[in-house]
Amino acid sequence: MNAPASAVEGRTEGRTWVPPTPSASGALGPFLQPARFSDVEVNGGVNMVLTERTSGNRLEMSSPFATDDAAFAWVAEHAASAGRRFDESSPSVRFRLPNGVRVHAVSRVTSLTHIDCRLFLPGLDTLNGLARTGMFGPDIGALLAAVARLTSPFGLIISGGTGTGKTTLLRAWANAHPQRLVLDRVVTVEDEQELFLRRDRFRNLVEFETRESNVDGRGEYPMERYLTENLRRQTPSRVLLGELRPDGGVLPLLLAVGQGIAQGVATTIHAPSAADVVTRLRTYAAFGSRQIPEAAVLDTIASTIDLVVHVENVGGQRMVTAVREIGEHRDGLVTSAALWRWQSRTRRATRTDVDLSDTLAGKLQRAGIDPARFDTRRTARAAR
Repeated sequence: MNAPASAVEGRTEGRTWVPPTPSASGALGPFLQPARFSDVEVNGGVNMVLTERTSGNRLEMSSPFATDDAAFAWVAEHAASAGRRFDESSPSVRFRLPNGVRVHAVSRVTSLTHIDCRLFLPGLDTLNGLARTGMFGPDIGALLAAVARLTSPFGLIISGGTGTGKTTLLRAWANAHPQRLVLDRVVTVEDEQELFLRRDRFRNLVEFETRESNVDGRGEYPMERYLTENLRRQTPSRVLLGELRPDGGVLPLLLAVGQGIAQGVATTIHAPSAADVVTRLRTYAAFGSRQIPEAAVLDTIASTIDLVVHVENVGGQRMVTAVREIGEHRDGLVTSAALWRWQSRTRRATRTDVDLSDTLAGKLQRAGIDPARFDTRRTARAAR
């Protein structure tokens, strides 16, 4: 039997950490500390691995659960409290705890009960706050803030791998919207709520979260259904989708801007680079219930997406490593241009010699923003 959690000391690179006393979250509660950890991974009753937020180092400890059955029971109890099911017939589940921690668990189809917890740090909800962590410089920060002020239809995609800060950046960007827009109808669409926009700021906020079927196999409400049946009737100004997946949500989201349903859309997507995003969008679009010719899909991508911002973990630090502007659909391809590119020597994304397109420059001008502030020479000076 493993030692109880409160008596276990974890070690990493010569340091020792003793967890605090248990909390309302049960055996895992003492380890769900977002200021210290970004991820907590439990492998049944065997062990647990915690990822330190600042360094990215991993710390191994004994599992807080004495047995695998105890780990399974913890998941089942908290999943039920969140209205989700976890049992022999539903061996995987996703839910969030009352403190905002996102949990994914799988069992019975794996040798152990595996629990993965993602912790979100309060306070990193502004562009200035992320800039202070070194995620991006003042040049990229100014561009993101400017895009949040656009009054013309626009599309923003934040790409990157798992745990790179995509949702964190999307939330901070949303909070950069000027005060005059707070009565606009902002709609968030997520599988599990992560954005947690402040309702005292966004006074006309709609938060949609997909719903799984109940124990009788009824009540499922998927994202595609909401986007196709409900979104247009709620007269959204801006739509924030937590993550694009191959689940039928791509085209309805893009068409929300293309058909004038929403003024702007912003979302995240898993992709290895900014240059791969268009290919991902084209592939994901094929998973929807509506089959649309590829040329129409590419036309929609080109006409609705303006910018792709790519984030990566660089030596344990979350950083914006590239910014690309999406161009036009031509000869079966959607063109794009690198505005910022990663430089290993300076360890930051630096401005390229590619100017903003007339289309993006015009959108900035209509919002009262001088696009010249983002020209290559001025941006290079500001980044220093």
